[in-house]
Amino acid sequence: MSTVATVPVMIVLVLIILLPFIVGFFVYRDARQRNMNAILWALVAALAPAFIGLIVYLLVRGNYMNLRCPQCSTPVMETYVVCPKCGAKLRPSCPNCKAPVELDWKVCPRCTTPLPEFQDDIQTPVRPKDRTGWKILLVILLVSLLLILLAAFGLMGLRGSGSVSMQELSRDEYFAEVEGLSQEEAVEKVQEWLAGLNQEGTRAHALRYDYFNGSNTAYYFLVYVPGGGDSSHSGLGQSTSIFGTTVKLELEETGNDGTLFSILSTAENAPNLKITLGGERIPCYVDTVDFNPTVYYIVPQYDELDPDAADFFVPERISVVQIVGNSNVGVAEIQEDDVAFDILVGIDSAPYLDLEHDIYGKPDGTGGYDFKDGFEIRIEYQTHDELLSHADMITCLAFEQDGSYYLIDDRPDNGRTFRQIDESFYHELESLFEEPS
Repeated sequence: MSTVATVPVMIVLVLIILLPFIVGFFVYRDARQRNMNAILWALVAALAPAFIGLIVYLLVRGNYMNLRCPQCSTPVMETYVVCPKCGAKLRPSCPNCKAPVELDWKVCPRCTTPLPEFQDDIQTPVRPKDRTGWKILLVILLVSLLLILLAAFGLMGLRGSGSVSMQELSRDEYFAEVEGLSQEEAVEKVQEWLAGLNQEGTRAHALRYDYFNGSNTAYYFLVYVPGGGDSSHSGLGQSTSIFGTTVKLELEETGNDGTLFSILSTAENAPNLKITLGGERIPCYVDTVDFNPTVYYIVPQYDELDPDAADFFVPERISVVQIVGNSNVGVAEIQEDDVAFDILVGIDSAPYLDLEHDIYGKPDGTGGYDFKDGFEIRIEYQTHDELLSHADMITCLAFEQDGSYYLIDDRPDNGRTFRQIDESFYHELESLFEEPS
């Protein structure tokens, strides 16, 4: 279970365990004041499921009066003639045999002695305002509400915690990697940032770039932790609570100042950084920037870019495979930047088709597609020659059917995988395999 949900779940479990004790405590006190079997009723109220024992107790306890002496507030029974503590006379009695009698009786039922019409020394027992039942109900309601809120926050944490990943590189490796991503401007800005850092005291520094891709936001951190580089045991995690999202980086104190940490986080809101060095938390100063300072590449929407710009990320390799009769008959690796850009624009500019389109097929078996001839477009954002397929690669299939041109994209958009491409884009793919005249 993620750290996000662990804390709320633990609190819920503690409250569930404590709730019977709380109910039992209030019932014990109330039953004792009423001269009931306090221990027995406390156990019944605490252990019976779904508060059945508590409900039964609240119904039964009405038969047991909670009376007190009006002079000293000592608990007394309804049958007491005098208070056993202060001696105050609580109810009328026969002047002959001292048996308790009622005010409107004329003769003592025990000794037949005539009773006086008025006794002015009587102090009738009082019944204090009963707030115990309301207290018990209030505690149950508050605890139940707290359990619901904690459960809701726990579910929110599970739903919205996102993901986090990290790459640690030496400075030389970092700058070489960023330059390989065609981000020379980022190299200069990071070098200036590192040169201007305040190195006094133990502290970490970070740059953060927020990138919204149209549906959610990714957060890119470049973190510098003096003395924490090349740690043999490091920890990285992300948790979300009612106080926000936190990315936690735990490092050993190695004395190595020469590494940089690239962290990619996806969350509903910008996460806070919590850096631990050698078991102690250190402050981290975060600056927000307008460029991606990490070695994680960001795939742009190519049809929205200026083709004359030179600072956007491009895949390391694009290959187009010609397919005839479900067989590969040729491969063209794109060498020209303008052709590569045109292919990327042709894909990104093609709209996704709604799931109701005939190309997806119908429940009655009609519609659908029949791919035999066309092209497979392989886009490798980073090459891994030892692998036929990898996470840094996407494949698309372009084909013609019934006079329309389609592309199957392996990056689904809300379940939609088919795009409608232009005829000119399809012919551009065909031209890659035409023999030069």
